[in-house]
Amino acid sequence: MDNLIKTRIAASLLALALVTGSSSAQMPPNTVVEGSIETQTDAVIFPSGLDGRVSVRNCVGCLHSTLQLGQDTVCILGGQRVALRDMAAYASRTSGRPLTITYRLRDLVVSRISVLGK
Repeated sequence: MDNLIKTRIAASLLALALVTGSSSAQMPPNTVVEGSIETQTDAVIFPSGLDGRVSVRNCVGCLHSTLQLGQDTVCILGGQRVALRDMAAYASRTSGRPLTITYRLRDLVVSRISVLGK
């Protein structure tokens, strides 16, 4: 499945979760607020700090292959919150692990970067 299809599926599932959740009274139905890129650890280029941009190599079909990080960007590694530098170090020494970058559609700022297992 290519990255564009994965991005659309993830955005649709998130929209569905939001519509059925408690915030549905505030949003019109089928509103998509986040997008995501599903890739692998060795395809991501990390910045040195949260004021930089994360890039995904060979992101065929991606609408945005470079995204801004922010002070509220969260890195989750194996279910635990870690610092950006720890996520970058893990990705640099571990190839082929599934990695998801989730970002806000309104401003393209990354809300979280996650790798499910170590």
